[in-house]
Amino acid sequence: MVLSLAGSGLRPGTVAYIGWFGPRGLASVVLALLVLEEHVPGVGLLGRVVAITVGLSVLLHDVSDVPLAERYGRWYEKAAAASPGRRRGAPGGGAAQGDRP
Repeated sequence: MVLSLAGSGLRPGTVAYIGWFGPRGLASVVLALLVLEEHVPGVGLLGRVVAITVGLSVLLHDVSDVPLAERYGRWYEKAAAASPGRRRGAPGGGAAQGDRP
C-alpha cells in the first residue's frame, strides 16, 4: 500500500495509516488459491502459513484499530488547525484534498 501511494501527495501519517490497514490478508488468500489450483508440492505448508498470516493480521488489526484511529484523528485535527483554510476532504468519500502538502 505504501508503494502504491508514492507520489500521491499524501502526508506520511496518512500513508502509514492506510498502509497499516491495507488489504494484506486478502492478497495472501488469493495467492494461496492460485498455488492450490496449480497443484504445487508443499501446498499444505503454504496453507498453514497463509492461515497463520491471515489470523495474525486479523488479531493485530483488531488490537490496534481503535488506538491507531484515535491517534490518527488527533494528528489530523492538529493538521487541520495548523492550516484552517485548506479543504479537508471531498463530500461522498472522495480524495482528501487537504491532506496534500
